[in-house]
Amino acid sequence: MKKRSALWTRAYPALVSMVGGVGLGLALTFLVGAWLSAQPGWESWEAFFRPRALSMMLVPYVFLLAHLVLRVHVGHFLLERGELEAAERYASRRGRPSWMRSRREAANHCGVWARALLGQGRYQDCEKVVGEGLRFAPSYYQAELRRWGVEVALRRDDRLGVREQVAALGQDLGKGRRQAALRACLAELALREGDMKAYEEEMTRALWADAGHPRARITRTLAMVEFAGEGAEHGDALAMLALVEARVGDEIPARRSELAALRAWLLSALARHQEARDALAEAESGPQDLWSTRVLESVRAELEHAG
Repeated sequence: MKKRSALWTRAYPALVSMVGGVGLGLALTFLVGAWLSAQPGWESWEAFFRPRALSMMLVPYVFLLAHLVLRVHVGHFLLERGELEAAERYASRRGRPSWMRSRREAANHCGVWARALLGQGRYQDCEKVVGEGLRFAPSYYQAELRRWGVEVALRRDDRLGVREQVAALGQDLGKGRRQAALRACLAELALREGDMKAYEEEMTRALWADAGHPRARITRTLAMVEFAGEGAEHGDALAMLALVEARVGDEIPARRSELAALRAWLLSALARHQEARDALAEAESGPQDLWSTRVLESVRAELEHAG
């Protein structure tokens, strides 16, 4: 199964490029055929070509349209399969508008590029790509790009940076999943600052925008852990955390270490000390950034105090 997935990862971008090449070749062939049909001495070709010109024209049109649609999704295809370096290579070559690439498509590639860099922990490069994309991205795509800038700011615990990124959007935080992701990020910021009113407001708006968004699920889980009190609440938070950890993916690798540290804290609160030590060791061995390190140090200190 893994070999088949790896084969598709290599073959799909090449297949999309091939579809575009075939479409261009067929379009050129059609133009040559149309030119020949107007030349003296090609009456038999004219009799064959002209009645069929419209249907023949549809063939390259279908190939070219398929290429235009599919090439926007190649980067997302690679990201979904964890091929971050391949996604970065593909998107970085297409992340600027040109006469053959619209601003919308280029901004989409910048979003893929930023996500690939974020997944590799290259936060500074991610910020640069987001900034470059914002220079030409259409207004309706600004929220998609700024979301990744907000994620970087959260990982650095740059609370002012989060507010600046969101303030730049004004009242337009996008729709659906885009708004849900940004609202969930703002809810996490409010959670860190202990502002429960702002947390509840942003989380409610995130769930209204997209109730099943993974980012909203992560923030709700963080809130459950934060406010877990009695034993039953610790158990509920641990169960929710297990579900989130199973689905969190590698969008931000250091988040896995953060969640593992929080799992260690919950296990310790439930007097499952060996499992807590194992979870803490898992967190310590995983990728780290500024925020995951702070969470890890806090949990380690609490476990040492409790022990």
